[in-house]
Formats: sequence, C-alpha cells, structure tokens
Amino acid sequence: MKKMRWLWSYRIDSTEKWLEDLMNKGFHLKSLNRFSRVFTFEQGDSIKKKVRIHYGEKTIAPQLASAGWESAANSGKWQVLTNERQHVSIFPNKDQLFKRTRIHAYLYLLISTFYLTSYLSFILLFGLILNISSETFQIGPLLLPVIIYTGLVALTIFVFRAYRTFEKQLLGTAVIKKSRTKKIRKIRLAWMYEPLRTTIWLEEMAERGYELESVFATIFTFRPKEKNNITYEVTFEPKVNANYFQFHKDVGWELKYTSNITWLNYTIWGMSYEEGEEKPAFSYDELERRKVAKKAFFMNCGMSLFVLLICAQSLYMNTVTIDRPFLDWSYMGVIRIMLVVMSVFWIFMFVRIVSGYRKELKLISGA
Repeated sequence: MKKMRWLWSYRIDSTEKWLEDLMNKGFHLKSLNRFSRVFTFEQGDSIKKKVRIHYGEKTIAPQLASAGWESAANSGKWQVLTNERQHVSIFPNKDQLFKRTRIHAYLYLLISTFYLTSYLSFILLFGLILNISSETFQIGPLLLPVIIYTGLVALTIFVFRAYRTFEKQLLGTAVIKKSRTKKIRKIRLAWMYEPLRTTIWLEEMAERGYELESVFATIFTFRPKEKNNITYEVTFEPKVNANYFQFHKDVGWELKYTSNITWLNYTIWGMSYEEGEEKPAFSYDELERRKVAKKAFFMNCGMSLFVLLICAQSLYMNTVTIDRPFLDWSYMGVIRIMLVVMSVFWIFMFVRIVSGYRKELKLISGA
C-alpha cells in the first residue's frame, strides 16, 4: 500500500502519530520517498510501536540503538525510527530538524516579501496594460499573479506556524497565563529599543501592585498582585539555542515574553526576590551590559537601514522607471504613497533607536 502525505516534514508530530496508527492496524512502513512524498507500507501483524522522525545523520547513534530504536525507512537525511519497548527513556534529537524548519520558514517569508515588494505590482500593472491595449477585459493576466502569490502566502503561513509550534515544544517558549482576574493593559511603543527603561517601568508597575503577565506586540498585560519585589530583564540575543530558555528557567527566571523568532530574539524575564536579598540580574558588570546594549543597537540599526533600503529601491522603481505623476489616482499611485509612509515611519524608528541607545548608556553608567 502506498500513501502520499503532503507537507509531512512540517507536520512531524501528526505524521509520527499517523504512522503509529497505521502500524497498530498492521501496516508497516517499508520505504519513504522524500521527493514524491510517498510512504510505502506492507500489511502484517498489528504491532504497537513508538515512531520518531529523525533528520540528520544517516546512521543510528549507539545510544539510540541500545535504547531499542531501529530504522524502518530512510531517504536522504530522513529516517523513520521505531521502537517496540513500552518504556523508552532516550529519544532522537530534533535539533537538526528544528534548524531545517526554521531556515525554511524564514526563506518562505523572505521570498513572499520580496515578491510582494518587487514583482507583484509590476505583474498586475502589466495585466492592466494588456486589458487597456486590447480594449477587452481579460481576467487571466490579473488573476494568475494573485493566485500564485496567495498560494505562496498560504504556504509561508503554514510553514511558519509549524515552525512556531515546533519552537514552543522544543525550546519551551510558551508563556503561562496565571489567572482570570481583572487585568489592565498598557501600550508602550518601541519598548524593545529601550530595554533598560522598559525594565525600570515594569519594576515600577510591580511596586504599584501589578505583575506582568504577557506581552503582545506593544500591548503589556498586567494582573493585580500584592506589592512585592520583582525584578525584570529585557534581553536581546542574535540567536538562541535549545538550552537558552531552560537554563534561565532552572535558575528561577520566569518567561514573560519572547518574540516570534529565535534569530534577533527579544525576551522578557521576571523573578521575585525577598526584601533584603540582592536583586537578581543577568549581569552586574557595567562593561558587559554596555556590550549587550551595543549589540542590540547595531542589530536594530541594521534592520531599520535594510528596510529603508528596500523602500528606497521600491520608490525608485515606482517613480523613475514609470513615466507617471507621483500623486496619481491609480494602483501604482497608492503603492507610492504607502512606500512614502513606510519610509517616514522607519526614519522615525531609526531616530528612536539612536536616541534610545544613548539614553540606555546613561542609565547603565548611573546604575
């Protein structure tokens, strides 16, 4: 029996469960074709097995082999491992699988963004020109690029959601909401560009009896609590690994927020402490704190300048290369206005990043 399973490599958990269910019904996996997405099964006795999908080395590690894991099928770097034991203490490592999913998620996101900013508007314009020149309305030239882009966006969303689910499972980035009591919400714009000032603000809210529960973009949700000593850390890391979150949780820090990406990651941590105890902190060294602030500053500047460069390129292509008035009531005219608004916004953000960094250095020196 052969079964095709689309996008199975982004649905690892459900694919593993699907294979386990088929084995329980007597269908045992014999081969896998990673190109055609076809799984080949052979009918036999019903056997209950644990299934794990592994990506990376083509051979089974000795620790896994001694724990009872066997290869049922492989294709390239992919391996489907099975284990008949009821109690298993060692499972295949999923770090390489996580890295693959992360790269694919950002690659699809980059392609979708590039296609939207560079090509989609020109393809639509070309379709409009064809309709005008032929004096008949043809939906094909307009519909095809929209269908292609819609499919690309749908695939990007699917892969990115799969990556985020995988990330929460592997890294433990889920933020636990503690209560259903009445909460207050406050907006703090550009808080990630002023991490130390944001930390001070959060600690002032704790002194007033409000503990941070969660963060969504620029909206901070607090829950009422008796006044107590809570310290916060707003951190930036160019890249976090599987041990980053667990390490800080093990020493007592509670995860309050983490951004949707493990590259250029912003995280908010909180920890309670008793009166008279030394205030917990990630680092007490001024030089180290300056290095962290400088690293975040350069990353934020680089990102804002990159976006400004894309906006400038798009404006150039939509003005110089097209012989039309700048303020034109047309599709391209609307695109130009949107690009100008985006450029002004990111210029403002760049100024905010620079001024925020200078304020951060003053706070670090005075701490």
